[in-house]
Amino acid sequence: MVRTKERVAESSSEARDRLTEILDAAAELFYKQGYHATTVQDVADQVGMLKGSLYYYIKSKEDLLYATLEQVITRGDDYLVHKLAGSENPVDKLRLAMEAEIEYIIQNQVTVGLFLHEFHVLSSQRRRRILAKMRQFENRIVAIIEEGQAAGQFIDVNPRLAVYGILGMCNWIYRWYRRSRGMSLDEIKSVFTRIVLEGMVKA
Repeated sequence: MVRTKERVAESSSEARDRLTEILDAAAELFYKQGYHATTVQDVADQVGMLKGSLYYYIKSKEDLLYATLEQVITRGDDYLVHKLAGSENPVDKLRLAMEAEIEYIIQNQVTVGLFLHEFHVLSSQRRRRILAKMRQFENRIVAIIEEGQAAGQFIDVNPRLAVYGILGMCNWIYRWYRRSRGMSLDEIKSVFTRIVLEGMVKA
């Protein structure tokens, strides 16, 4: 019985790894070619599978896009929570939140770019699910600003509007960031957080 469970666990692990490989390949193709121009056959060819075998993991091309975009949001939210762990001061937390967002975008340029380009392709039901996850992510940063305002550390502005401005500035990094341009991750984090904190923190 133990050996059977081990085999099931191993098989499940292999399936998860294979699905991750498929989603990564789909994201790359969707980003480079566009969602509509990419076929399920293209994805199957990219991972060295028969098209029919791919349907063991997904039911449709939209499944691939949805799973990829949901993963982008979930991992980004998890990364933010991890970066904020143990921090109590609102100013420090806002800086850490921005640094987390910048790091995540640079580390995941393809999937973040795919999210911003192809989100509208999803069905309305799936868009609502993704938007709910996005709102959860945004709410974490809104709460930081509200906490800082209550403590008299941040200026009196609409917290959600401030978050939209911060995320808009950070999200656009995927469009222009290239290592060849000579701007380091640390420099980008330093400049962006300075711009925001000098505008948000009360003198």
